Amino acid sequence: MNYKTYDNEREGYGDASDWRRSFYRRMSPDEATRILNEEDPYEILGVRVGVTPGEIIKAFRKMAMKWHPDLNPDNLDDATAMMKKINAAYSLLI
Repeated sequence: MNYKTYDNEREGYGDASDWRRSFYRRMSPDEATRILNEEDPYEILGVRVGVTPGEIIKAFRKMAMKWHPDLNPDNLDDATAMMKKINAAYSLLI
């Protein structure tokens, strides 16, 4: 299996060897707001307002496992769009 990492700068997937750069780059609040387009970040992650950071991380991991493009090859376009929203919601809440 050829693993890929999402690269926000290129708006697409890059070589898995670039995972460290992709992992440590945090999405800017402006970029996250643009991606969410008026959607509620709490609703996207499935958490209520006022939860702890630990609960946000747990919800993020759960949603990422559900919608990761590598785990949804039959529904790649929807999975990619949802992962962008999940990452944007996480970036705004953490």
